[in-house]
Amino acid sequence: MTKLFLCQINSELNKLLLSFSVVFCLTNSTLAAQVTDSSGFAVVVSGKKGWGQKAKPGSRVFSDQSYLIKQLPPILSGLDYLPTYMSAENQLRALTEGWLYMVTPLEGQPGSQQQQLTDMGFVNTGTPSFQLFKEQKDKIGVFRKYIRFNKFRLGNISFKGWSVPFFKQSALPSITVAASYTWMPDDSSYAADGRKWQGCPTLEVTGKRTWAGWFSGGTREPDAGNYAILSYSDDGRKWIDPAMVITHPDSSVRVMDIQLWKDPEGRLWVFWTQNTGQKGFDGLWGTWAVYTKNPEARTPVWSRPKRLCDGLTRNKPIVLRTGEWLLPSYDWADYQSAVYMSKDKGNTWSLQGGPLNGPVDNFYEHMCVELGNGDICMLQRNIQRSISKDKGVSWSPLDSLSEFTSANSRLYFGKLRSGKFLIVYNDHKNKRKNLTAILSDDEGRSWPYRLVLDERDSVSYPDVAEDAMGRICVIYDRSREGDKEILFTAFNEEDIRAGAFRSPQSEKKKIISKPGNRK
Repeated sequence: MTKLFLCQINSELNKLLLSFSVVFCLTNSTLAAQVTDSSGFAVVVSGKKGWGQKAKPGSRVFSDQSYLIKQLPPILSGLDYLPTYMSAENQLRALTEGWLYMVTPLEGQPGSQQQQLTDMGFVNTGTPSFQLFKEQKDKIGVFRKYIRFNKFRLGNISFKGWSVPFFKQSALPSITVAASYTWMPDDSSYAADGRKWQGCPTLEVTGKRTWAGWFSGGTREPDAGNYAILSYSDDGRKWIDPAMVITHPDSSVRVMDIQLWKDPEGRLWVFWTQNTGQKGFDGLWGTWAVYTKNPEARTPVWSRPKRLCDGLTRNKPIVLRTGEWLLPSYDWADYQSAVYMSKDKGNTWSLQGGPLNGPVDNFYEHMCVELGNGDICMLQRNIQRSISKDKGVSWSPLDSLSEFTSANSRLYFGKLRSGKFLIVYNDHKNKRKNLTAILSDDEGRSWPYRLVLDERDSVSYPDVAEDAMGRICVIYDRSREGDKEILFTAFNEEDIRAGAFRSPQSEKKKIISKPGNRK
């Protein structure tokens, strides 16, 4: 009986050990697969938009030294890399999620960045030390991290000392593939009542027709399936929604931040931004556009989509007195509130310059106005200002205008036909409320006149156009995921001076799009 009992115990122990072995082996296999998996690398650029190059013997390791790659271990074979500065500050930005490898001297060696990398979440792969370049005397290690979105952003990788990034360079579909547009879509999935959120509107007037645009798709911004919407009204009462949608064939690319503008020839431009990353911002972006020469037609004819430049355009271009066009378009790769110039009526664009921001992932959303003396005044989110005296090539440092309190949100800044300057912004220190229009008679030196457009919470992102009656028309959103309202307001300069909607043609808080609650 005792022998039988011991045998049974033995049998159960063996089963338990076998079960533990299987679990242990499976767990180790999973971990091994995670460690050795070479797929899904991040795309990385330097702080000045330097793109990676193939890592191979004879390639220069550092930008400030003449050392050449001597050998690479199997874990780095076939990868791309970025030459960094051995003795200066380095800024890297990941544009996509994925693996990033960093090579640096081990802790205790001169120039080691091991502790900094560890603090950023990098893990030592255990790769034996090797001689990356002939002059190297230190023991080095290979560290890696899977870069993920954190609150919509991929973040920066900063270090001072020697460390070299390795990854796989690949073309972003947001750069290489254009979105497509559909006029009068019959797909019910784009119908207003099916939208779970909408916002970030824009406005333009082309004669009798008033155009509006915004974006939606998915469950929020940012999300997979974001797309742009174009709407219009010929009488100010009935709005065609949607009149056109702009979507991308690649599910990893989002279409976002549509912007409307009528050029001096009467063409209506539709700008939008393409972004790789379903749940966040790649930070390099790219401004694309189409235009139509017949915006009043029943079925306008649109140009082919074209990528104009890097960055995100979320404000109207301006036309200088000398005829050039300036397009505001910023990106996070170089932290620059950049402006691009076209000398051929929008056919080609080249980077002029722009003031630099701190290395923070704020949205700049800048807009420009030409002053009477030919200088260009830029105003951007958080009421920060910069001045250029050479058509946008060089700029004064950004400074905050202390007389304003402003929520962290986009504003509108422009010159009216009368020559007066207009700002529409959230007049509150931390909430998107009190949407207010202010007027200046002296090119922004003083702003004595103001009109509150909407005092409620969650009102934001104004855009402005003047109509044939001389009205100042404003579009904005309210409660993007709640009430999901796109609103229209109209007034004139005298209303602003009076601080009240008094003109007979004025309109206030007019809803032009409000989806229902259909799931």
